Amino acid sequence: MSPRLDVFAQALRALDAGRGVAIASVIGAHGSTPRHLGARMVVAADGEQWGTVGGGRIEQLVAEAAREVAGGAAPRVVRQHLVRDLAMCCGGSMEVVLTPAAPSRATLEAVAGSAESQVLITPVDGEPLAVRPPVAGDPPPHQPELRDGVMIERVGAGERAIVFGLGHVARNLGPLLANLGFTVIVCDDGETGATGERPSWAAALHETFDAKEVERLVGGFGPGDHALIVTRDHAIDQQLLEQLITNDDLGYLGMIGSRGKVGRFRKRLEARGLIDGPDGESRWARLRAPIGLDLGAETPEEIAVAIAAELIARRRSEGRVGDWSPRRARAEAP
Repeated sequence: MSPRLDVFAQALRALDAGRGVAIASVIGAHGSTPRHLGARMVVAADGEQWGTVGGGRIEQLVAEAAREVAGGAAPRVVRQHLVRDLAMCCGGSMEVVLTPAAPSRATLEAVAGSAESQVLITPVDGEPLAVRPPVAGDPPPHQPELRDGVMIERVGAGERAIVFGLGHVARNLGPLLANLGFTVIVCDDGETGATGERPSWAAALHETFDAKEVERLVGGFGPGDHALIVTRDHAIDQQLLEQLITNDDLGYLGMIGSRGKVGRFRKRLEARGLIDGPDGESRWARLRAPIGLDLGAETPEEIAVAIAAELIARRRSEGRVGDWSPRRARAEAP
């Protein structure tokens, strides 16, 4: 379950225990702020809280007001300039709406326990949350928008990590991606004994390195799918790359390896006619290889962090933060 939906599950558990609960949602973030549009925190009347709207004095102030709303006070909006009002050094301002959770119970149940992509609607005046199916023109995941007095955002399924290979890197990477809200699907042929019982962090385990078969098993690839090639064998990596490089439906394609390996693969793909023609250069440009942000990563644990960091940057950077460019993570094998 994604971190955003997990706070809703916590809210439901608190409601089931007979506790008053309020939902704090960031509906405005201007300038430099610790959290942005769509960040959430759930606060019980007794003071227990889950999630965060940024910490520090702003979170303390929001939590105090949320406890009052959880205890029966009317919904409200907390508006604070972080420097002028709170003496925080961030420099921006935030608006946080406090919504009583009980009237939104049906919506919380619909989104917290669902694997379907849905659109969550948060009125900026504290009225109950609502949910509806996605329609054309809705914002992409992780990019909420304010429209006509409500905040709309995609929640639920929509981001999958298709991890090819279940070696050292994948076993460190899988839990990271699952905790970041990705639905992780792992694929390996099992010839080295890598497979067996499905890892707890994986939604599915498919014993094949045939990308076409994997595509069929997962119901097709789409813009929310991230294919990660991190196998033990260069020949398998090349086979997978040949199958996936021409799949324009994929949202992301990355491969582990040295720059020399990536250069050799490019020449082989050009020789096979897979990246020539008018679409060839753009297809190759979509490949992130060597995969991972350039953190100087060397161990499997470090490489996993570099890859996860790249996916976070990709998720968050579009129109939101400064430019970034994935450069290099060292190969699992020479």
